[in-house]
Amino acid sequence: MAKLLLNAVPVTVSPETQVAVGVLPYAKETLDELRQKHRGDYLFRRSGEEGTLVYTLALKEGLPVLGDRSERFALSLAPWLLAPLALEALLGRFVELQRPVLKPRFPLRVLSQKPANLLPAHKALPDWLQRRVVLEFETRTIKDSADKSSVLLACGVRTRNLIEANCQTLIETGIPLVGRYVRRRQPSDDPRVSDFSPLAGRVVAVEGSRLLLDDYGDGESSVSTVDAYLEARKENVAMCVQRLVGAGAERLLAEADSAAMNHLSGPERLSLVRRTFDYLRTQNIEAAPGVPVILGPLVGSERGSWTFTTEVVKKPVLVFDPSGTRTDTWNERGLEKHGPYDQRTFTPKQLRIAVICQPAYEGQVDAFLAKFLDGLPDVTTGSGEWARQPYAKGFIRRYGLEKPKVSTFTTKGSTAADYAAACRAAIEAATNGGFDWNLALVQIDKDFREMDDAVNPYFATKAVLLKHRVPVQEVTLETMRNADEQLVYVLNNMSVATYAKMGGTPWLLKSQPTVAHELVVGIGSQNFSPNRLGGKERIVGLTTVFTSDGKYLLDDRTAAVDYEHYSEELFKSLSRSIESVRTNDNWRSTDAVRLIFHVFKQMADHEADAVDMLIQKLGLSDVKYAFLHIVEDHPFALFDEANAGTKTRGGGMKGVYAPERGLSVALSQTETLLSFTGGKDLKQARDGMPLPSLLRLHHRSTFRDMTYLTRQAFDFANHTWRMFTPAPLPITIHYSELMVRLLTGLRQVPDWDPDTMLSPISRTRWFL
Repeated sequence: MAKLLLNAVPVTVSPETQVAVGVLPYAKETLDELRQKHRGDYLFRRSGEEGTLVYTLALKEGLPVLGDRSERFALSLAPWLLAPLALEALLGRFVELQRPVLKPRFPLRVLSQKPANLLPAHKALPDWLQRRVVLEFETRTIKDSADKSSVLLACGVRTRNLIEANCQTLIETGIPLVGRYVRRRQPSDDPRVSDFSPLAGRVVAVEGSRLLLDDYGDGESSVSTVDAYLEARKENVAMCVQRLVGAGAERLLAEADSAAMNHLSGPERLSLVRRTFDYLRTQNIEAAPGVPVILGPLVGSERGSWTFTTEVVKKPVLVFDPSGTRTDTWNERGLEKHGPYDQRTFTPKQLRIAVICQPAYEGQVDAFLAKFLDGLPDVTTGSGEWARQPYAKGFIRRYGLEKPKVSTFTTKGSTAADYAAACRAAIEAATNGGFDWNLALVQIDKDFREMDDAVNPYFATKAVLLKHRVPVQEVTLETMRNADEQLVYVLNNMSVATYAKMGGTPWLLKSQPTVAHELVVGIGSQNFSPNRLGGKERIVGLTTVFTSDGKYLLDDRTAAVDYEHYSEELFKSLSRSIESVRTNDNWRSTDAVRLIFHVFKQMADHEADAVDMLIQKLGLSDVKYAFLHIVEDHPFALFDEANAGTKTRGGGMKGVYAPERGLSVALSQTETLLSFTGGKDLKQARDGMPLPSLLRLHHRSTFRDMTYLTRQAFDFANHTWRMFTPAPLPITIHYSELMVRLLTGLRQVPDWDPDTMLSPISRTRWFL
């Protein structure tokens, strides 16, 4: 039986506590000035039904009430006021204790004193190079099943790299800076917080005591070596260690990684959270003068302290035929037993496959392709009742296909131009032969990952083939050389992704919609600019559209526009997508329609306005919609102390204290924690502990059944056709992420035509 804990404690004050609060009319400029002038002395909070008021509250003894008038509140009955006061009080206490504060709020971020530097002690490593544990604090107002509000203080744990020496010291130490970004350190506008270090630019040369920069945005083209600090990215820290230590650097870096993952594991993370709250309970933390903050027990640690509604969402039932009679909850088993959903209608049965490879490896590629097509029936994994042959049937028999026609086109070398030329030769052969390629299998090298996108054969190949609507499956030579015992897993996942790329439907979700039409729409975005600082940033919106049973309908994207025009372009994109579905499915104006939008960032009201406009334009009389924000960056972590972990092949235990995949915890009527990944889904013990996602319902939503929305989001995470294991997010969001990664690289290819994605290729799963 699970023993659930949340990394948070309830925050209360004495029930009889009353506080005097000043009241002012709201004006943005006035509020900004007041916060700047009275920082640390007063709390300012915008409030009122329409946000027309500002409440002020003195944080120190003897300060007068600031406002045109005053009101008194019972603080224990005003969680909207207690939550920011508690966080402000905690910040003040850390400042008094002289703890390094990295960020004052949203979240409050503090360097942990124990443990100290995670980089191993070494005589060549100076104190200015560190990897530290960071504690993050955030207060949240939640509501229980009786709609009673209370305040929680959450404590999150993460790690952070620090390079505290200025660039003059780095130069004297022999650390190269050219080609790397630096920050310009300047005092924070909040004296309680560590110095602020905005990005200054990329170093192109060192001239005396100045660093010459490019990509410096609106800043200066050079910076003093004394005022500049190397950006503390992981690769920069690794470079510093390698320069300082030499031969033993890799061992030290591996030890630091291991120490970091240990602190982020379930037991260590929970232990640190507990010790932190135990310490804070010994401190005098006052929400207001004479009003001590009371920190309760860790949620779930004592009887009655867990008040949340909890459910383990069941694995979805998958359907493998249009009649809905062939079902299974395990995708791989269902495919083996029933074949794909569309096996009777998928065409063509005899595929045309173009193989693109380097001539020196043609024989190895041929052998790999034979294993992919025909299977590995002699490879058995597991033992006893768990023994199975994961890839016995091969691609042809599993998906009900015939022996394909295969042609090989070798490259002249390993450059992007060489690969592009071989792809064009394949296209020319198909044109001359009067046929289309159904698939291109491309051999690439692992080293291609280190190349710039503009000259990377991986992207050059996709740019040519996608333009001619040819699905592409690229495989590294190193993967092809795996032993068959490892290769079966690669081929298994590759087979389902390949079938989906070619337009096949491996399976669908068993759906019982309660309305005539339900669409689930993923809304993502791609931000891009010529450089990190220089050039005007523009945004491209991405939408993916699915039916409620997970049938992928299409994707669409907006034009590349400035942020202020994004809402208008998003409306056009959604309009195109939903109008297309409406026409194809012959919707009537009186049909009941439900639109579920999954978004990866907080949806602004002007984006919700775009949906309102869309519904009015469609002329539908019975429409409900929900905006569900899938939040990854939040303060919460869930623990299950009853989970001792799962044994790995190496003998270690993975996923210790990790909750079960599918665990949902309703924090309120509009927020739910959902574990898309469980401890058993981790690959190895050093992967730490998976954290839940926070599902947040937008206040403009007209469909508000969070239980339904949570279960549906979980179903869509189990419905990925990229591999047989569940996705870390619903495919509405996950697929958009995959598109962004590919489109970002394709944009750098000289001959890439963005209009390619306006062709019918957008209706395929080209990005898998």
